[in-house]
Order: sequence, then C-alpha cells, then structure tokens
Amino acid sequence: MRVRVGVRLIAMLATCAPLVLACGASRTGELEPRYVAVHNALAALGLAQIGPIQQGSLAEGREVRLPLDLGAQCTTVVALGSTGVRDLDVALLDADDKPVARDTTKEPQATLRTCPEKAGRFTLVVKMAAGSGDFTAATWAGGLATAPAASAATPTALATTGTGTCESPFVLAPGTTTGNTRRGESEHAGTCASSESKELVYKLEVPRRQRVTMEVDPQFDSVLYVRKDDCAESESEVFCNDDASSGKGRRGSSSSRGSRIDDVFEEGTYYVFVDGYGSEAGSFRLDVTVADVPTLADACRQVRPLARGKTTATLENAFDHAHASCGSDAKGADALHRLDVPARSRVRIVEHSDEFAPAVHLRKQCSDPRTEVACSDSGMSDEDAAWTGVLDGGSYVLFADSSDRDARGAYTIETELEPDSGTGIRGDACGDAVALGLSEKSVEGDTFAARDDVSGKCGGQGAPDAMYRFELARRSRVTARMNGEEGSHVFVLRRSCSDRASELACGNVVDETLDAGVYFLAVDGARPDAFGRYAFAFHARDTSAQETACKTAPSLGDGQIVQGTTAGAGDKFTTSCAGREDAQASPDRVYKIVVPTRQRLRVSLATPSWDGVLAIRKSCIDPPRAQGVRMAEAACNNDHQDVHHAKIETTLDAGTYYVVVDGHQARNEGPFTLEYKLLK
Repeated sequence: MRVRVGVRLIAMLATCAPLVLACGASRTGELEPRYVAVHNALAALGLAQIGPIQQGSLAEGREVRLPLDLGAQCTTVVALGSTGVRDLDVALLDADDKPVARDTTKEPQATLRTCPEKAGRFTLVVKMAAGSGDFTAATWAGGLATAPAASAATPTALATTGTGTCESPFVLAPGTTTGNTRRGESEHAGTCASSESKELVYKLEVPRRQRVTMEVDPQFDSVLYVRKDDCAESESEVFCNDDASSGKGRRGSSSSRGSRIDDVFEEGTYYVFVDGYGSEAGSFRLDVTVADVPTLADACRQVRPLARGKTTATLENAFDHAHASCGSDAKGADALHRLDVPARSRVRIVEHSDEFAPAVHLRKQCSDPRTEVACSDSGMSDEDAAWTGVLDGGSYVLFADSSDRDARGAYTIETELEPDSGTGIRGDACGDAVALGLSEKSVEGDTFAARDDVSGKCGGQGAPDAMYRFELARRSRVTARMNGEEGSHVFVLRRSCSDRASELACGNVVDETLDAGVYFLAVDGARPDAFGRYAFAFHARDTSAQETACKTAPSLGDGQIVQGTTAGAGDKFTTSCAGREDAQASPDRVYKIVVPTRQRLRVSLATPSWDGVLAIRKSCIDPPRAQGVRMAEAACNNDHQDVHHAKIETTLDAGTYYVVVDGHQARNEGPFTLEYKLLK
C-alpha cells in the first residue's frame, strides 16, 4: 500500500470517526509521511496517541508480544507493515491471555478496536502471517462522546459513533467488535426466536457481492438477525439465526448459545441486530469476516476435469455460483467440475452427501443457464442426487450443488459411462431371466448397462430392461411397486416372455390376480434414455384361501353380537389401515352383511388382548387390477379410543358387504367381540 492510500485515509477521516488503519513502516526507523498523516488525522478527530510507538522486524511465521496499559475507554490499535510484508496480524489479549479483539484481514497492515469496561494490563500480539519485514504499531484512545461497539479492520470500512439503534446504528466492518446488549433498546425481534430483550443495531455496507460471516460469542443466549435496506421493517429481514448450528448431519442441529450467519450478501446496506433469546442480555464479541465472491466466469475459468469413479470434495468454503431447474432452484453453495465424454454414451452421475441435500446439474456452456442438459435432486436414497441419461461426446460442466441454502460439508461425486447400446447384464434376456421369490421386500437391479429386449404398451421402446421370472402354484394376487429408482422405469408383465400378445399389465405398478403358471416381469425404461439402479417390492398372495373364506363367510344380522378368535385362521386379507401392506401378516376372519336399503350402520370390534383392525369390503375377493386394497373397501378403522377397540359408523347403499376382522401388521391375533347394528 503506497502514499495514495494514506491520502485516501486522510480524506475519509476528515468526515468519519476513528478507524483502525494500516499503511506501511519504513526500514530506517523514522516515521514515514504516511504514518504522520494518519496520526494527524486521528488527532484532529480528538484521539490521543497513548504509549510508545512500537517498531520491530519479523520473519514469516514469527510473532512478538508487546505490553499495553489501557484505560476504560475505546482504543484503536494500528499496525503498519513495510515492503515485503504480505499479511500482518494483530490480536489483543487480556490479563488472562484470553483474546479480546483481533484483526481478520489478510493484508500487509492490521487494525483492531476495543472498548474495555475496566482499565488494566493487556498484551498486543503482532504476527507476521505472510512475508517478512519491518512493522510499526501505535495506540490511540479517546475522542468519542460514546464508546462505539463496532470495530473496523480495513482501510475502507469506518467505525462511526452511534447509539446502537435503527435511528443511530453503530457502523460495522470486518474484525472483532465487543458490546453489551444491556445498553441497547428493546424495539425489535428476529423471526427465528422469541425475544423481549434489548438489542444493539449495526450498519454494514456491502460494496459488492461478498460472502459475509458473522459470529456472536456471547455471555448469554444470543439471537442474530439481518435486515436489508429498511432497518425498522421486520419484513426486510434476510437472515436470522438463534443457535449456531453444529454443522453435523444433513439438517444440522442447534446446541450453542451463540449465533452465526454465513451467507452471500448482495451489494447494499444491511442492518445487523445482536439480540437475546427471551429476556436474556449481556456482553458479547462479534467477529465479522468478508470475502469477495468469485464470479461465475472466474469459477468457469478454474474448472478442473473430473476423474472417472468417485471423487470426494467439500462445499465448506464454496459459493453459490449458479442455480438450476431442480432442487428448489439449487440455491446452495456449489462446486464446479468438468465432465469429458469421449463419444455418445450413457452417463450416470451421483452426488452423495450425509451433510446436506444434494442437487446435481449439468451445463454444456458453463456460464449460460440456458444450456442446462441435466438436473436431479433425488436418487436411491435421501442422501443421493442421481441423473442418468445419454450425452453426446464433448465437455460439460457439472455443478455439485444443493437445495439447502446453508449447505456446507463433504460430498462425493460418482460418474460412469457406458456405450449407448449397452454391454449386457444378468437377466438381460428371456433365457437369462432372474428367478423371483413370491415375497420379496426389496429386489435391487440396474439397467444402466442393459440392452433393449422387450417393451410394453405403456412404454419401454428402445429402453434397456431387466427380465425376471416367477411361478405361481395357485391363483394369487401379484403386486410389484418401486421403492426407489434412478431414471424412470415401468413394469411389463407377460405370460410368455417373447410374445408381446401375452402382455397382462404395463405401468409403474403391477396389481393383478393371476392363475397358476409361469410369468415374466420386465423392469424397463419409460423412455430410451431412462435407465439406472432400482429397487422394487414383489409379493404374490395365494387367493385360494380368500376365495374359500368368502364362499363360506357367516352372515351377520342386525343387532347380532359375535364372539370368536382369529388365532390360527390364516392371513387371507390385506386392509388399508393395518399398516404397510408388505408388512401385514396377521390372521383374519370374514363375515357377510346384507344392507336392504341405503342405510346408516355401525360395526364395533373389541380385542382385549391384541391390536385389532376392522374393515368393510365392497368385494370379498380382491378385484383384478384394483391398484390397491382401498379399491375393495368401503371403510377401515384401526384404533377407536385405544388399540383394543375399532369402530366403523357409515352409510352404505343397498347391497352385500363383507366385514373383515384383522390384526395390525404381523402376529396380532386372539379373541374378539364383534357387534353389528343398523341405525334408524
């Protein structure tokens, strides 16, 4: 920093309150004109230099400790580095060697400002963080009607006097500020916490798009919030934090009494409120750091190629460069990678993170959002964002992004390429079909490398697929449902694998009642560019026992009370209110009722020793293509007042219905009392 900076500082100080300044020191031991100019400007503002001028020379990484006797007044410390000094740091320690204030910039000069509540012996630590050379340090005090709670640590950020209100806020700049909210007013509150306590207000000018980190280290439970442009208007709030997040886990957790905001601020005027939770108040230290946000063009110029396989990185110090069409606009921090595709290929990209909600997107031209070719915020698990598709040869820019605005932490990017026609997988063709059990909670597969062998009426033309085979010994209700998938898949059910005319069902869900025999189930892409990992549940329930039970179901008459037991009755029915269908495995009983005219009725169930479920079915037998058990039901109830009672009171049209006494989930069975009543 040369003479022109000193002149600029004098001009600024002519109209502003004291600033912690930094210029440069000479190698001769004499004070440079720049230092004299700064001294004169501060003196003109009413500040008096206290203590001696400290001079010395330090090598990189070395530090020196200088004793300071300070009074109970606001004090400004200036440290000036000579040519060769790249980063000079200063910190002020109290009598117990605890930090009171520090400089946080990375410049060849350093400043801090503090307002001790009582006089005492302090220690000034001057450290040569980068470079080497001479330094000059001096201290000024006094000159202010009231002690400002703000500190300034750069030559362009000035701390002015104020009262800490919206009408007269303290000026805030990078560095360390100390204050006490008991000196403030109780006029405002943030949206993230209930507050009736006093607050202090600071004004922060952001000259350009910057990342601003503000952290409150309080002696009470603090709340930190920021408003833009309009200090007094609560609707102008842009950030708010009650308890500083621990940063662990995808959604984080809050356990600190301190508060922290770390975000990108657009150019403008901001008002920073240090408040207390409830009625809490007290002293605090506020640390502020700022960093210029690289432009997207800068980030694009620095993008590096992405290696095949898995790459681990972090968004810890990343910025939000770009938004996308998924992931709530992908407004979190992002990292850029270059993906090189040598020739037209199938491509799989998976972003995984245990610390934030990932969202991955791809552009052909780095800085042009109109060239987005891919975007995904979902995958096989909540921690994954996976995209699969076909890309032409060329270079693409991959954004490892997030739908969490405050996203920080580690992530892994996995990339795979496969020839556009596929190389084949197990179960790729009819003769290689994979055998299915009749009760599979999760069948996992991957069509990424599969070839196209079959298609259905609902889709699959030109898309890779995987083939499964199952055999039914008796007439059964067969269901298949996706639990998770990359891309979009459909099921194609056939009686004969190679005969398109034998297709029985096609869609994202299969729910069919089938006769005994051999069948083929294909997992196919919904489109030619839809493929990837998947997991589905498959279940075949023997309906012969259900059909027998329906044929022999005893009738219930108006006012009739029946006592029975489900123990040993066998599991024949699935009910919509007995929990997950694939987890239901309790025995059941069925009864028939005839409603002569449209009428209101009541059915009550008591199960004193187990958790019973009561259902009224419109059809005793599961109807084919029902797309769920609810299609067969008129009503269902699990708990009425407690788990040992169930009750249905409803109006039904004239007709024949079936009452099912079932158990919740698995292994719920025992004695019961059933009452049926037509209501007048």
